[in-house]
This record gives sequence, C-alpha cells and structure tokens, in this order.
Amino acid sequence: MIKIKVKYRPVSLIPFIRKIESNVPQNWSDVTQKQLIAIACLYKSAISDIVFLKAMSGLKKRILNRMTDFEHYKLMEIFEFIGDQKPYHEFIIRRLELRWLRSLSSSKWSKPVIKLYAAEGKLKGITFGQFIFADTYFANYQQSNDETDLNKFIASLYLGKNEKFEDCLIQERFESIGKLELNIRQAIVLNYQLIHEWLALAYPLIFQKCEEMTNDDSTDSARPVSDGSPWIKVFQNFVGDDIIHDEVWAAKPVNTIFAYMTRKYKENARRKK
Repeated sequence: MIKIKVKYRPVSLIPFIRKIESNVPQNWSDVTQKQLIAIACLYKSAISDIVFLKAMSGLKKRILNRMTDFEHYKLMEIFEFIGDQKPYHEFIIRRLELRWLRSLSSSKWSKPVIKLYAAEGKLKGITFGQFIFADTYFANYQQSNDETDLNKFIASLYLGKNEKFEDCLIQERFESIGKLELNIRQAIVLNYQLIHEWLALAYPLIFQKCEEMTNDDSTDSARPVSDGSPWIKVFQNFVGDDIIHDEVWAAKPVNTIFAYMTRKYKENARRKK
C-alpha cells in the first residue's frame, strides 16, 4: 500500500484548501474484494473512471469530482499494475454467500443459505480432481462466454467449510451461484487468471505440456469435463494402467501431483539425452 495526499477546495468559490490522506493499492496483494470487482468492471468497460477511482482510492465521489482531469490521470497512474496480470496465488474473494430471493416481486435477499469458501494461497487444499473440473470449466468459459460454464467453474472452486470436493456438488450449486452478481463472478475469473499465471511460473513443464495438448485438439467447441479435456489426458498419461487407483490419485493435493509430474518429466528428459 502507498499513501497519497490530496488537496481540494470544498467550495470552489472560497479559497480554502482541505487535505486528505488515503492508502491505495500498488500491487495485487494489496487489492481488496471490492477493488477486485471494480477492476473486473473496468476491464469490461462497465464502470466510470470516477466510480473506479472511488473504489480504488477510498476518496469520496464529491472530492474526485472536484479534481482536474490531469489529477485523475496521475491517480490512475498508480494503478498501472492492473494492466499487467502478474502471477498471484491468493484468492482475493475468500467467501461467497448463496441466498434465495424472498419473493419474485422483491429484490431483498433472505438469510444466507450456504457459505462457500475459497482455498488457501497456492491452491492449498485443492485436490487434483477438483482442479481438473475447475480449470476445464474455466477454459470452457474463456472460449464460450457461457454463464453456465462460469457458474460451474466457481462451483468447482468454492466449497463449504471442511467440505470435500465431489463433482455432484457442481450440479447442485451452479444455478444458485448464477444468482450472484455477474461482476462478482467475473472478478473471480480475473483472480483465477492471476493464479494461472502463478501456476505456469511454478510448474512450467506441466503447463507447457497441457498447452501442447490443447493446441493439438482440433475441436473449437467448448469442452465438457470428459476425455476431451487436456487435463483428463494429462491425468490418464499420469495414472497409466493404474485405473483401479485413479480416485486415489484424483484425491491427492494438486501441488503434490504437479511436483511429482515435474520430477517425472525431468527424469524422462534426462533419459532421452
């Protein structure tokens, strides 16, 4: 975080200057949930500069409205980091609350039905099987822009407290997740893109291999979580003939699997020399 100081006139006709200080983010680790949603909205051109700056700076709208275009520009310069999706391994939106509408004519929500939580940093707590579902639906959404893929992607990632992943949970929850604001769901997609950058940096051999399999796929349609998914191909190559234990492999932590696969790829590369 960095501290900024702003001078402004509360009343334009009176030469009285006020000063205000505010802490603003300077990298992804400083960004809050509210700010992440604002960034996602800016990417989609669904937010004005003033509303964006209000969310990012904490300054009141009336103060921002009194600033010059040049001052807005200098303030925007602080947030240049959002244009560079650098690797980041944390989920910024830590919790989701699924709610039901009280009635069709009311916009008020009832009490939370269920609370879902993101994994810890570096995908700690996510199994390889869960990752396969989440990453495939993520890829599908990137290609299809279909909200069903978006909702299933989020249903794959967020679980109840101490809840173990099962693919049936995706079918049970994706429609309820679709009732969350689209801006929140798209912010999670943005967050996962940053996590993907971290994964590619942490496990370059794995993600290079998966990208090769994706490029070899001749179909342009959205892939279901089936044999058409590149991660399923990676998983099948990894398990080999040990099909009887495939559920055991799927239940292992994703980082354990990636570390093991990286080691195997390096061993194979040395044998070929």
